[in-house]
Amino acid sequence: MDFNAEEAIKIAQSLSFPRAVGSQGEEWAASIIERKLIDSGYFPQREEFSIPLAPWTMMKAFVFSAMGIAIAARGLSAFSPIPSGIFMLLIVVFLAFYPSFWLKFAGSEFLLQWLFGRKKKEDLPVSQNIIASLRASQKAEQYLYLIAHYDSKNQSLSLMSRAFFLLLSGFASLWVGFLYLWASRETLSYFPSWEVDFPLALALGGMMNLLLMKTGNRSPGGLDNAGSLGVLLHMAEVLKRNRPFHSEIIFLFSGAEELGLQGAFAYMQKHGKEIKKENSYFLNLDCVGIKGKTKIFLKKGFLTVRKESSFVSRLKEIGKPFKIGVGSFSFGFLMDHHALVEKGYRAATLACPSKKILKVHTADDTAALLEKEGIEEIGKFIGSWIESWEKGR
Repeated sequence: MDFNAEEAIKIAQSLSFPRAVGSQGEEWAASIIERKLIDSGYFPQREEFSIPLAPWTMMKAFVFSAMGIAIAARGLSAFSPIPSGIFMLLIVVFLAFYPSFWLKFAGSEFLLQWLFGRKKKEDLPVSQNIIASLRASQKAEQYLYLIAHYDSKNQSLSLMSRAFFLLLSGFASLWVGFLYLWASRETLSYFPSWEVDFPLALALGGMMNLLLMKTGNRSPGGLDNAGSLGVLLHMAEVLKRNRPFHSEIIFLFSGAEELGLQGAFAYMQKHGKEIKKENSYFLNLDCVGIKGKTKIFLKKGFLTVRKESSFVSRLKEIGKPFKIGVGSFSFGFLMDHHALVEKGYRAATLACPSKKILKVHTADDTAALLEKEGIEEIGKFIGSWIESWEKGR
């Protein structure tokens, strides 16, 4: 398969500009993707969807409530230490497993319909998925989905700062919760009590920083996720010239991934019933293009796959020559494969955890972060993955 990493990088460079959901840049990016697919001989389809709620809106509402609960629990701790401790521990549970809560929420058609019913559709922000298909030249025996999101965003807190304040809030709340359960009533009734109120101040300080975090449209999104777009758009061109015999390839360029995987969920809501679960496989690209750093992510946070399927085994086997192993830690980060796994589909993400990831969601996330060898590695991996299905391995 004649994958050209330099061509993929050129495409990535053409898409490396701010493209937050609802911005002119998002529309420009969609148009570039669409035009490139048409030039490669495809008939891409756009599917618009509305966004009733963003995850950080939900998160900030919780953090604001959690701060109120934490303050109220401190006032009640001398009289009701056990309930106060339980409330603090519940805050920790939500902070720790928030991504899982969001997946359940965003994947619930009932909750989404309830939200849509409470808001006027014309007032909701919208985004689009872009889909293109390449039919097998003979009979399709499997359906292989290649996915990459095309929106970007920047945040007022870096990834490291966000993780720090989240951990600070969680551990300090845990500390306070156990103090409420174990400390004497005399200690709890004294105010200020450095033994209790110092960790409480740390918890509230961490929550306040999370509450004040803002998002914007200043990140070019080079690593996140123009590199992945370059790989898939060039791969679409290559596969058009080398059509698989028994694999139908579906390219999904998802919108609003940065707003809680909204595009992936919208796609599943629209097409879930027509997808043949027994022979459909999803491979998502997110933040790829760093030499020697590619990992396969399969988990939903801390949750492991109960039984290793042939899909997982195949990915691991193909990754060995490239020294691509399974990523051991994806907790706290949402990637499009999470939405698919939530719905029971076999899905994974290729991503490159490295020091360069620290520039994601900042103005420094440019296409200059991409490495030719890293892009080539991804292209060859995908080519080998498709060829393995053709050989029936």
